[in-house]
Amino acid sequence: MGFFSPAPARPVTIPADAIGSRFRFIRIRQVSVMLLGYALFYVCRLAFSATKKTMIEQGAYTAREIGYVGSAMLISYAIGKFVCGFLADRANIRRMFAFGLFVSSLATMTVGFHVPAVMLMVVWFVNGFAQGSGSPCCVVSLARWWPNRSRGTYYGIWSCSNNLGEAIAYVVTSVIMVRVGLAYGADMAWRSGFWGAATFGFVGVALISIFMRDSPQSEGLPSVAEWEGEIKGAEEKKNATDVRRGQKIALTSWAVWMVALAGGFFCMSRYAIIDWGIFFLEVKKGYATETAAWIITLNSIVGAVSSGLSGIISDRVFKGSRKELAVIAGILNVTGLSLMMLVPFPCIWIDVTAMVCFGLAVGVLLTFLGGLMAVDLVPRVAAGAALGIAGMGNYFGAGIQSAVSGYLVARDAASGKATLLGHTFANGYTLDYLSVFWIGMAVLSVVFTLAVGRSKASR
Repeated sequence: MGFFSPAPARPVTIPADAIGSRFRFIRIRQVSVMLLGYALFYVCRLAFSATKKTMIEQGAYTAREIGYVGSAMLISYAIGKFVCGFLADRANIRRMFAFGLFVSSLATMTVGFHVPAVMLMVVWFVNGFAQGSGSPCCVVSLARWWPNRSRGTYYGIWSCSNNLGEAIAYVVTSVIMVRVGLAYGADMAWRSGFWGAATFGFVGVALISIFMRDSPQSEGLPSVAEWEGEIKGAEEKKNATDVRRGQKIALTSWAVWMVALAGGFFCMSRYAIIDWGIFFLEVKKGYATETAAWIITLNSIVGAVSSGLSGIISDRVFKGSRKELAVIAGILNVTGLSLMMLVPFPCIWIDVTAMVCFGLAVGVLLTFLGGLMAVDLVPRVAAGAALGIAGMGNYFGAGIQSAVSGYLVARDAASGKATLLGHTFANGYTLDYLSVFWIGMAVLSVVFTLAVGRSKASR
């Protein structure tokens, strides 16, 4: 692995009575850096979401080109998660995490220079692979620094980074675009959105490099499995150290692949809102960009709370089982999407309620189907591999969604404005195909979640 080799272990020289306080100090710093650092991965990735309408209407790129670019990015992200997940189990996660965000920030900055569509696809493909290093590094860090009994709790806290990143991306990018657009025109507006996001990313690289740590052993501490008393015999010790064996368990587990499939359908509906939610509210319901951004941002804020609580509830109420809460959240996901998309007129209260329902659901599903249910099924040393498999399924689904969604959006020849393909019934009600597609994927996510067995941390 060269530069990315794990930090070497140091002898345990800390007095036994000081080990606990040292663990607590580093854990607080570790989860804080992961929370903010991964949120900034999202800021770099989601600059596209707030700029789509402006790019299409300025003629910078067509809706289909943007859809294909988004699809390429998400597919490369799926591949990146899979590859980086297997590598992260054997890597220095601080260096890997920082390097991934650095490459992503460079790619985001490049898009702001209005590169040709083909080059845009290449740059965003590279960005997707770099983005794939983020969550495996964080999940491996959680496995290295926290015991199994509190895995769900801290995984849920870290999962808030997704929603935090979405909120920052939507609000900051939209505000930058509006202000720059008023001063310098619409063409500079969308470019500035990418440059602003890249700046946030470079700040994140510095924070990760300074404050994150690789493993307890590299800090002169015992492994968390030893410290927490999880190793009780020769077999447990072998499982705790044999990375190859653990990764083989992950690869051959039917349940892990079912989590990946359920998560893939969930991510189709989730990324529909992330990638096209603002656009949908602007085009179908006529909201202004800033209003649409605030409505969509609401789901991220609610989702952050939901993510944080999901792990705590599953650990304490359901005794570590995730399936029950995941099914409830899946039904809530379908409800929120239906409220927003099937009501044909703008109503701020209906759309806000829809985003609250959607946010509550996404917080739980992103935590569970995004990886925790898969990680629970494998030994600690294969946490990255399990997350990689789940992530690959999740983002292949998201990539398919991006391409299909782009295909279902057209540019009106007369006005030059974006429009949605659909069917108008005799009573005048228009059902757009985007709504049918997005809600249908959410329903399939619930079906496949029901097929997953009870996922509970046991290793």
